[in-house]
Amino acid sequence: MNKTPYAHPVADACYLLGIKSSKLYDEIAKGRIRAKKIGSRTVVLDDSIREYLAAQPEPHISYSRP
Repeated sequence: MNKTPYAHPVADACYLLGIKSSKLYDEIAKGRIRAKKIGSRTVVLDDSIREYLAAQPEPHISYSRP
């Protein structure tokens, strides 16, 4: 049985993404991250977190030796 949760509370989603809750709610409002309401709680769908991360650009890191 898979023990990965289907949805995460906002605080956990922020931790997983490395962003603040204001950024998370902004991304939800823009439709980039999907969330649901369960009672008064907002939860972020696990597959939405994975899709959001996959859609982000690769970093451009340059390293020069002294």
